[in-house]
Amino acid sequence: MEYPWLLILPRLIPIIFGGLMPVLHITDYHKRNLYVMCVVSVTSVLILVVNFWGPSGSLVLGGFGSKMSIGFKIDDLSRLFSFMLAILWPLASVYAFGYMRHDKYEMRFYAFYTVSYGITLAIAYSANFLTIYLFYELLTLVTLPLVIHNMNKEAFAAGRKYIYYSIGGAALIFICLAFLVYYGDTLDFRLGGVFSGSMVEEYRPQILQAFTIAFVGVGVKAALFPLHGWLPSASVAPVTVTALLHAVAVVKSGAFVAMRLTYYLFDIELLWGTWAQYTVMGLTIITILYGSARAFYTSQLKLRLAYSTVSQLSYTLFAITLMTWKGLAAAMMYMLAHGFIKILLFYCCGSVLHVTHRYEISELGGLGRRMPITFATFTIGALALMGLPLTAGFTAKFQLLSAATQGGSLLATGGVVVIFIAVLLSAAYLFPVIRTAYFPKQGEVLPDEEHAPHDPGLYITVPLRIIAGLVVVIGIAGGPLLNWISSFMGGG
Repeated sequence: MEYPWLLILPRLIPIIFGGLMPVLHITDYHKRNLYVMCVVSVTSVLILVVNFWGPSGSLVLGGFGSKMSIGFKIDDLSRLFSFMLAILWPLASVYAFGYMRHDKYEMRFYAFYTVSYGITLAIAYSANFLTIYLFYELLTLVTLPLVIHNMNKEAFAAGRKYIYYSIGGAALIFICLAFLVYYGDTLDFRLGGVFSGSMVEEYRPQILQAFTIAFVGVGVKAALFPLHGWLPSASVAPVTVTALLHAVAVVKSGAFVAMRLTYYLFDIELLWGTWAQYTVMGLTIITILYGSARAFYTSQLKLRLAYSTVSQLSYTLFAITLMTWKGLAAAMMYMLAHGFIKILLFYCCGSVLHVTHRYEISELGGLGRRMPITFATFTIGALALMGLPLTAGFTAKFQLLSAATQGGSLLATGGVVVIFIAVLLSAAYLFPVIRTAYFPKQGEVLPDEEHAPHDPGLYITVPLRIIAGLVVVIGIAGGPLLNWISSFMGGG
C-alpha cells in the first residue's frame, strides 16, 4: 500500500505530543496554548487529508494467530466519525484555553485531553474488533484522570463509578471477542457479518447471545439504561471534560462501536426479528424515555443536560437496533448532529458557570440580556435538540423516524411513539431555561446591576458562534449529507 504512514500518523501525533507535555513542562500560558493548538490542528488537517486522499486498504501493524491483529483502515463510517472529531476538537481546544485558565491542574488536563484525541481516532480507524477493543478500553484509562480532574471527594467517587462500570462493560465485550475468535471467519469489519452459513445454522442461539452480551457491554459507554449511572456522576468534572465525555469522545465511541458490532460483525438479517433485537431495542426505548423524564425533573442545568445526553444518545442506539440500512444511515446522521448540538449546549452551560457559578436553572433569571451570545447560541442548540426545521436536529430526527416507521415491527412503532413523547419532554425541560434567562418571573432573582454578569472572552464565545452556525449548516445541508451516507450501504 502506498504511503501507509498516513493511516497511523494522525493517531500518533496527539498521543506522543500529548504524552510529552508533562516532560516538557511548558508553564507559560500562551506557549502551552500554542503547543496544544498546533498538535490538535495538525492532527485535524491530517485527518482531512487521509479521509479524502488517503491510501486504500488496511495497514496491519502486527498480530498473532490467523485472526488476531492490530490494524487500521479507512471506510466511510470511519470518515464520518473522524470528520466530526476533526472539526470539534480544535474548537473545543480554543474553548478550553478560556475556561481552564488559572486551573491548578491545567497541565495534566491538556496532556490527557490531547492523548484522548489520538485514542478516539484510533477507534475510528480500527480495522478489526481486536484493535477497536484495545483502544476502546484505553480510552477509559486516559479519560479517567479527566473525570477526577478536580481531585476532591465527589470527583473520586465519580471516577470510581466510571471505572467500575467501564470494567464491567469491557468484560462483556471480551466474552464476545473470545466467541468471535473461535467461531467467526475473521475479526475484520465487513458489512454483512463474519459468520459463515454453516456456523449460523449450527450456532444461531449462541450468536444471538454473544451479540446481546456485547451490545450491552458497549452500551456502558453509550449510557444505556440501566448502565448509564456513571455519566451523570461524571458531570462533577469541568465542563470541558463533561462535553468531551457527552458529545465527542466517550459516548460517541460507544455508539460508533455499536454500529461496528451490529452491522460489521454480526449479520442483521440473522438478528432481525429475534429476541436479541427486541431486547436491545427495548433497552434503547426505555433509556430514551427514562433520560428525558430525569432531565425534566432535574433542577441543575448541567445535570439536566447530562440526563438529556442519556436520552438523546439512545436515539442513535435505537436507530442501530432497527437493523436496516436506513436505520444505520439514521444512526450515523444522528450521531453527527447530536455531537455538534450537545457540545454547544454544554459549552453554553460552561459559559454561565464560568462567569456566574450558578448551577440552578432558577438562578438564571435575566441572564439572557446580560449574556446575549451565550443564550442566543444556547437557544439555537435547544431548538435543534427539539427538532426545529433547518437545524441538524430536525434532519436527524426526520431520518430516524422515517427509518423507524419502516422498521417492520411493533416494537419499532412503539419506539416512534416514545420518541415523540421524548421530543415533547425535551421542549418541556429546555424551554424553561430559555424563558427564565429572557423573561424572568416576578420573584426570580435578577443579576446585581453593579456586578452584572456578561459574556466571557473570545476564547469561549467564538467557538460558541462557530458551532451554532455549524448546527444550522448541517440542518440545511442535511439532504446531500444523507445521500452521501446512504450511498455506501447496501440497500441505501
